[in-house]
Amino acid sequence: MSTISLRKALGVLAKSSPFSVKTTSERARDVYDELKEYLYVKPDIELDFERVLSSLQLGDCVFLCGSSGDGKSEILSRSYERYKQQYRFHLDATHSFSPHQSAIEALDKLFDEREASSQPLVVGVNIGMLANYAKEGAERHAELRAVIERFLSEGLRAEGAYRFIDFEAYPKFRFNDEVGGYSAFMRQLLRRLTEPSDNNLFNFISQSDELRQLDAKLIANFRLLGREEVQEAIITTLFKTRLFKDQFITTRALLDLLHQLLTGEGYLFDNLFIGGSNELAQKIAEFDPALLHTHAIDQFVLRYELALPDPTLAGFLQSLAEIGVYFSEPREGQAASLLRLFYLFKHCSFGNDYHHQFKGDFDEQLLESYACVWMQHGQYGGDSDMQNGLRQFYTKALIPAIFTYANRHAPELGKRELFLGEFGGIKVAAPLELKADYKRIQYEHAEKHDHFCAYLKVGESELNPMVIGLNLFELIGKLNCGYRPNRYDKNAIVLLDEMVEQIRTLAKTSPRLSYYEGAHSYRLELDDEVITVEGRA
Repeated sequence: MSTISLRKALGVLAKSSPFSVKTTSERARDVYDELKEYLYVKPDIELDFERVLSSLQLGDCVFLCGSSGDGKSEILSRSYERYKQQYRFHLDATHSFSPHQSAIEALDKLFDEREASSQPLVVGVNIGMLANYAKEGAERHAELRAVIERFLSEGLRAEGAYRFIDFEAYPKFRFNDEVGGYSAFMRQLLRRLTEPSDNNLFNFISQSDELRQLDAKLIANFRLLGREEVQEAIITTLFKTRLFKDQFITTRALLDLLHQLLTGEGYLFDNLFIGGSNELAQKIAEFDPALLHTHAIDQFVLRYELALPDPTLAGFLQSLAEIGVYFSEPREGQAASLLRLFYLFKHCSFGNDYHHQFKGDFDEQLLESYACVWMQHGQYGGDSDMQNGLRQFYTKALIPAIFTYANRHAPELGKRELFLGEFGGIKVAAPLELKADYKRIQYEHAEKHDHFCAYLKVGESELNPMVIGLNLFELIGKLNCGYRPNRYDKNAIVLLDEMVEQIRTLAKTSPRLSYYEGAHSYRLELDDEVITVEGRA
C-alpha cells in the first residue's frame, strides 16, 4: 500500500480512469478497487432500486433511467452480482448485440425475448434512448412504447408489470437536505475521502507521502479539503452552479472535479475557480470570488498588490505557511488567490482570523432568501403565520416586479395599473387586482428541487403557475431596485413575458381603462352600456 502515492490513489476519481465506469468484469481485484470501494457512497436511488428488485414478480420489467455519468453502471453492476441468477440484466441500452444492429433493434430483440420468458428483466437506459425507443421501437411493442411515453410525459413510474426508477427524482443537491446544507451525498463523499482515520486508505497514503516529503502541494490540498467549513463552501458553490446555470451534476462529474481540485497545478482554492476541461468546472469559474467588487475587497487588492505594510495579514500568511500554503513574492496576481481562500475559509476560524473581515462580502443572502421562499411554498398548509411569510414575497417582491416590468415603457401609470399599449401617442392601461392564490399554493404545489411555482390570480381568475428559479428570483429583486433587464437576462425574461401576457389578456376585458396623453390622463368606465369619463390635466 505504501508504494502507491496519493496522486496515483486519487486517480480513481478522474473521469479518464478505467474505474469511472463500473463493469461486470471478472478480473482480479487490486488496491485501486479497494480505494474505489471505500469511497463509494450508496445513494438514495440505490436503496429504492434494491427494494424494487427484492419484490419483482415473474414477467416484471424495471428500467433504471438516467444520463451518462450519473452512476447507473455502478448500481447495476452491484445488483447484477446479487441477482444475476434470478433476473436478466441489460446493463446499457445504448449498446447493441452486434455491429450490424442498432440500439433500437437490440431493445426490440430484448423485449421479444422477454415475452418468450417469464424471467424478470432489469434494464439500464439513458432517458434520451428511452425517448427514442418510445418513438422508433417496433410496432409489435406498441403497448410498452405507450407505457414509456406516459412515464416520460406524465411521470407515471409504475404501470402494470413495468417500473421506472429515474435519477432525476433523486437530485444530489437540494434545499430540504434533511441533515442541513444542500447535499447529504456530497457531504458524505467529502468526509469519506478526507476522514483523518486509519480506516481511510486515502488518509493513510497521504500520511505516508507526507513522511516522505512527497507532493507537498497535493498534501496541503488534501488537508484543506478535510476542513468541514471548506467542504460546505464547496457544496454551496456547486449548488449555486446547479441553480443559476441549470447545470446537471452527475456523480462522475463530481468525482472528476474532486480530482481536479486536489491534483491540479494550483492550490485547492485556485483549482476550484480557474475552470478546467470539464463543463462543471467551467461553470463554477463564473462564481469566482475574485470577480467580486466591493469597497473592502477592492481596497484589499490594492493594498496587497502594492505590498503596503499589514502586520495582521503577515501573521495570517505565516499561519497558512504552517499548513503548507505559501504566498511568495512578487505579489502581483496573488490577491485573487487569497480572496478565493478567504471565501472557502469564511466560516472557518484560522490563525488570527484576518479573513473574517470579508465575511459579509461573501454572504449567500440571495440563496438563503430563495431557500426560505422555496420552503414556505412547500410547507404552506393554510396557517396564518406561514401565509404572512408568503404574503411578504408576493406583495413586496413578485407583484411589484411584475408591474414594474410590464409598465417599463409607461412609468407614469398609476399604482396597480397595467400598460396595454400605445396608440397614436396615447398610452392605454387597465386597473387590475393581481394577488397571490393561497388556496392553490396549499393544494396544487408540487415540490421541485430546482424551482418553485408562484400562484397568482387576477380578481378571481386563475393564472398559470409561474416557474421561479434562482435566476428569476434574483431578477425580481433587481427590478424592484430600478434595474433594467438586458440580453443576459433572456431566460428569466421569457418567464416574465409569459406571465405579463396572461395578465394583459385578462386586463383587456376590463370595463375600466385609463388613457395617458402627455400631462393629461383620463379614466373611462363602461357601466350598463354607458361610458363614464373622468379626466385631469
